[in-house]
Amino acid sequence: MSGCPCRKGVWWTYNLLGWLVSPAFGWYAVKRLCSGTSWSAYRDWTGRFPAIGHNRDQRLRFWVHAVSVGEMMAAGRLIDALRQRWSDAQILVTTVTETGYQTAQKIARSADRVHFLPFDLLPFPWWGMRQFCPDALILVETELWGNLLHSAKAIGALTVWVNGRISDATYARGRHRLGSAVYRWLLSHLDYCLMRTPEDGDRLVRLIGHSVPSEVVGDLKLEMGSVPLDESRLSVLRQSLGLREGDPVLVAGSTHPGEEEIVLKAYQALRSRFPSLRLILAPRHIDRAGEVADLIARQGLRYRRRTDANEENLDGSEVVILDTVGELAQVYGLATVSFVGGSLIPRGGHNLLEPAFFGVPVLFGPHIDNFRYHGAELVKSGVGYVVRDGDELVHQIIFFLKSATIRQTVSERAQKLLSQHQGVARRIVERVADLLREKRKRR
Repeated sequence: MSGCPCRKGVWWTYNLLGWLVSPAFGWYAVKRLCSGTSWSAYRDWTGRFPAIGHNRDQRLRFWVHAVSVGEMMAAGRLIDALRQRWSDAQILVTTVTETGYQTAQKIARSADRVHFLPFDLLPFPWWGMRQFCPDALILVETELWGNLLHSAKAIGALTVWVNGRISDATYARGRHRLGSAVYRWLLSHLDYCLMRTPEDGDRLVRLIGHSVPSEVVGDLKLEMGSVPLDESRLSVLRQSLGLREGDPVLVAGSTHPGEEEIVLKAYQALRSRFPSLRLILAPRHIDRAGEVADLIARQGLRYRRRTDANEENLDGSEVVILDTVGELAQVYGLATVSFVGGSLIPRGGHNLLEPAFFGVPVLFGPHIDNFRYHGAELVKSGVGYVVRDGDELVHQIIFFLKSATIRQTVSERAQKLLSQHQGVARRIVERVADLLREKRKRR
């Protein structure tokens, strides 16, 4: 790390505070292990990854980190691009959440290893770095961890932030004196920042000036839909959910308490006009599936959980509760119209793009602070629509259900929008290749 006394002071303060709150990390670990997380996670959290080998041959090593499902889906495209560029490279993928871990195991097929991220308490990140010895640490979207970055720089790894996003909350904290010092310290460890949007690039400059090289390369998440499920796989998925061919389907994804009630009331209102309409309800946190089931029963509707569903025991009057991990992105492909939750209540929204990858109209509420750019792009292109309450939700769903021509127009608009954002993963990988070449020349 730089010898600047103020930065050393931030580092010491960061670690002191970290160890003061370390009992919380311990409690978090116990809670996770008791809730079903594999005991091997304990080794990951302490940075003691299984032996990978330390033979420093000509093969490059990449450590890619993404926090959760949406970021991991985007990281999957990047990991595939890394593998295409360096077929013999060793790629380690880390994540934080259980859902992110399960998603990584499904979609990061080009990776050699998938592990949980070590807790950001020394010496755990240092042990992890020494165990894998990456040539490059690649952090996706918002995942900046001080000791992880410090340890990467200590072993001489290239550090790159990709799909960089600076949220409203982060920007507000970073504008304060203390927050500015912390973010300057964090970002000083980065060799390069590849930002998602011009707004994110501008915010980065306002927070830290031009002390860290950066450029805007586009949004990796907008490239995720370039290879959607084909119709045969969608047909298998439709049958497994007990959906009849031709029945209209409303998929309400990533919903929170307070939103399920609105969706269910809207569904009941719609069924009087569209009796064959099916509803797939996917709560943001699958451990709420029982709570959602009770809510559906109180509304007088029948339901089946996805984990219990099959073609024989479902009929056209039931609601499907999607209580599986990493399946929502595919299920959107069955939708006639979609609603993305976390947006009718002030939660900042969730991934608005997944339905658009299948050309499905995307409805969402006004609270999309974390996805403002995506929301604006969808609305501007005529693929996304803002609904402010249950009445507007019903009105917009009717608008799309009654006209196949309108839905086809939306699908064409979605394809045009996404085609403008292809090649981001390739551009990121080429920039990483340039940075690695420059680093080698300086040695």
